[in-house]
Amino acid sequence: MDKIQELTSKLYEEGVKKGNAEAEKIIADAEKKEKQILDDAHSKAQEIINTAKKKSTEVNNNAESELKLYASQALEGLKTEVTNIITEKLATSSVKAAIEDKVFMQKLITNLMQNWTEKQTMVVSVENKDELENYILANAKSLLANKLKIESVNGIETGFEIAPEDGTYKVKFGEEEFIEYFKEFLRPQIQKLLF
Repeated sequence: MDKIQELTSKLYEEGVKKGNAEAEKIIADAEKKEKQILDDAHSKAQEIINTAKKKSTEVNNNAESELKLYASQALEGLKTEVTNIITEKLATSSVKAAIEDKVFMQKLITNLMQNWTEKQTMVVSVENKDELENYILANAKSLLANKLKIESVNGIETGFEIAPEDGTYKVKFGEEEFIEYFKEFLRPQIQKLLF
């Protein structure tokens, strides 16, 4: 009986040892698998974090670039608008003052005609023919000798018109034309002055 009990004890101990060894192997494998799963999860999490950071940086950079572009465009738009307003006011007020000054306009017409081609007789159309004729007679009588004809046009919409006698073309000199001319001339000067 002792032998049976000894054999039983031995078998029990071997079984327990084998069971413990098997349990330790299972635990070691489980710990290894757990470590592998945790490492994989950590790698995946780091990959997701890196991708999110990269996308966040891209979005941030794009937003910053767009904001800079919009700010630059807004600033340029503002500069243009300010320049336009000042140019418009300055050109309009200056031209209105000059056009209302009859002596200045008569002098302008005289200077234009003196420097125009000498081979053509030119026709100047104005609303008040007598005033211009009297001015030219007093200041540049030679213009009226076969170089210049002055005609009166009622309700003329421009300051005056100049055309060759044969009517092949016509040049208008009115408030709108002068304003546009002065705006083009003033615009670069005003931009330099302001900005």
